[in-house]
Amino acid sequence: MRSRLVLLSLFLVVSASACGSTNPPPGEGLVVGGIIPCAALGPPPGVQYAAGTVTVLEGEMTWRSIGAGSSVAVFPTTVRAQEQVSTNSSYQFALAPGEYVLQAHFPPPANVTPFVSITVESGTTKHVDIPNMCM
Repeated sequence: MRSRLVLLSLFLVVSASACGSTNPPPGEGLVVGGIIPCAALGPPPGVQYAAGTVTVLEGEMTWRSIGAGSSVAVFPTTVRAQEQVSTNSSYQFALAPGEYVLQAHFPPPANVTPFVSITVESGTTKHVDIPNMCM
């Protein structure tokens, strides 16, 4: 019985390490998530996340007035990381604590760049999906 418990414990440790870490490196935070598909009526059947490139910009997004009650988003310019993800795949970034903007870029001919602003805290793991902004 004891040998079975030892084998079960070993199996669980190996299985957990094979699934990828959700613990951030010391002094950093971990951000994981996916790109919600660009679809006005919801994603196609069987698609949880869209394919695309995720760019991590360091800093906060602001708004600049362009007159007549309209404004445009102004994004930070410092790129901290970038990752290409395939359909139904997720991204994972280990980042220093601070403010960031995650931007998704879809393959052509898409002309939409959805984004989400986040705050990363040391020692934490956040699940943040980039939302559907195509509606």
